[in-house]
Amino acid sequence: MPDAQPIRILIIDDQPVVRLGIRMIVQSNTGMSVVGEAASHAEGLELASSEQPDVILLDLNLGDDNGLDLLPELQAVAPKAKVLILTGLHAVELHRRAVRNGAMGVVLKEKDPDVLISAISSAHAGEIWIDRSLMAGLLKDEPEG
Repeated sequence: MPDAQPIRILIIDDQPVVRLGIRMIVQSNTGMSVVGEAASHAEGLELASSEQPDVILLDLNLGDDNGLDLLPELQAVAPKAKVLILTGLHAVELHRRAVRNGAMGVVLKEKDPDVLISAISSAHAGEIWIDRSLMAGLLKDEPEG
């Protein structure tokens, strides 16, 4: 399908080197394009509203902000966008909360670039993305307390 539109992606991460790396990975895939990059909560909301991306890659830790707190606001300003959480944390409860709060999945920053591309494609298709290494922890019952 030569006239298929690329998946439009917004990157929200407070670390410039990480944003650059993600942009390079995404732009190496002909079916995807980066429509914006944000380093903060406010920038992310502004770009999500103006660009209406298909997929938002959201860092779990945005400096002093928590990406989970930004999820409902992103969904309000860009309701069609699918949000994937990017993190280096293996905190299963945070990953569980992310999916419960509307994220389409969690991608560990330590994974190969192909994993990120697969996660973006899956989320864009409306599928939840859960890394196999996290699956057992996410499926366990919540701790009682």
